[in-house]
Amino acid sequence: MAVVLAVIVTAVPVTTDAASPSFTDVKPTLDHYDSIMNLAGRGIVKGYSDGTYRPDSRLTRGQASKILALALKLDTKNVKNPGFKDVEKASGFYNYVAALENAKLISGFEDHTFKPNASMTRAHMAKAIDLGFKLEGKSTVNPFKDVSDSAWYVDHVKALVRNKVTKGKTATTFEPNASITRAQMASFVVRAENIEVATTPIDEARAKIRKVVTQNGVIEVGGKKVADSKFTSRTNTVTMTAYDSDEGIKGITGIGVFSAKLRALGVNKIRIGNAKAVDLSQFTAKDALKDDFFNLLKPTTKPSTDSDVSAEGVQVTLYADKDGIQFRETFNVDFHVFVPSTK
Repeated sequence: MAVVLAVIVTAVPVTTDAASPSFTDVKPTLDHYDSIMNLAGRGIVKGYSDGTYRPDSRLTRGQASKILALALKLDTKNVKNPGFKDVEKASGFYNYVAALENAKLISGFEDHTFKPNASMTRAHMAKAIDLGFKLEGKSTVNPFKDVSDSAWYVDHVKALVRNKVTKGKTATTFEPNASITRAQMASFVVRAENIEVATTPIDEARAKIRKVVTQNGVIEVGGKKVADSKFTSRTNTVTMTAYDSDEGIKGITGIGVFSAKLRALGVNKIRIGNAKAVDLSQFTAKDALKDDFFNLLKPTTKPSTDSDVSAEGVQVTLYADKDGIQFRETFNVDFHVFVPSTK
């Protein structure tokens, strides 16, 4: 299961005036009262026709998509069909699911379903909150005995702990496989939104890294264009094209997400897709990145002038360090390579 999502509301909320929310089952004494009222006041969550909010009800993946997409202010109108078999365009969650998938914040299952009615677990929530709000760094300590240091979600949980988005179910347990409730989700989102950023140098470093990666670049050899890189801000996508498989590939590894300028800005590792992150201080780093890149390329399956082989929608993550604080920048990358004819 390849999923990167985590925020939800349960059942399908239908009514409640967002301008002046009032729920019969949400009292001021409720721990999550302020967070629920905050999101309801902005129209991000709604209650039911009977006047309830049902704070203890489980959240579904579809409902989580809506909350996360609205909280992150994603474009939910101009979306590309994500192709999930169980999320039709007529679905009330379609635009939100599509917006998140287009931004590479979620993905479906191997059978091409999204399972919008399935429960959102606390582990998946941690991953979605971490990636969606780009939490800074992670705690070096794992306080939870039920979160293994080898678990796929451990770094996401640590990021939530470091940024005080969660304290866990108890001081020593997180309950990663438990379903998150509507009330809990509201607090997670509001806490993530209100993280106090006291690391201005990190913001500056992040901006410089993005400037290097997103700047359209062209590599020429002997007056001939052999590679280029173009950025589309709406989808956070870098399109990198090699116009031949020799000089073009060399050119790609010097621009965009692979620019040599990034090392000076604190980038120390690069991960291509699901491959292992490559340590840029290693002598073999460039060859390792090339191998990871080549392993993703597949023959173009439909008539196209874009390339002969390609890999689209690849998530490339840049890991960086500024003054001892770890952070990362993630981009969606489309790779296109033209292969010289052997005729």
